[in-house]
Amino acid sequence: MDGETIFRVLVGGVLAVAPTLLFLGLWRGLMALRDDDLVNRTMSGEFGTIPDSPISAMMFGRNAVGREPTPMSGARVERVRCSSCEEPNASYAEFCRNCLEKLR
Repeated sequence: MDGETIFRVLVGGVLAVAPTLLFLGLWRGLMALRDDDLVNRTMSGEFGTIPDSPISAMMFGRNAVGREPTPMSGARVERVRCSSCEEPNASYAEFCRNCLEKLR
């Protein structure tokens, strides 16, 4: 194999793997934001009511009209402790926000 072929194979490998790694990093970041305290405080109603809009309906689980809140939006968020680091997490969280261990 000559140098040009090796270069093309390396570039092809990077172009095949890089988008997957970027997507996985974005996914982990979004999951960390979902379990954030600010989201929990907003969903518990600490900052007032959430105005009806298609975006709030999508984010907070309301129906298409936006008039039926989920049970979580008006209640306190239950906490679950991580078995690895004892960090309190929201009960709906899949991963610990501190050590990223799978909960339950």
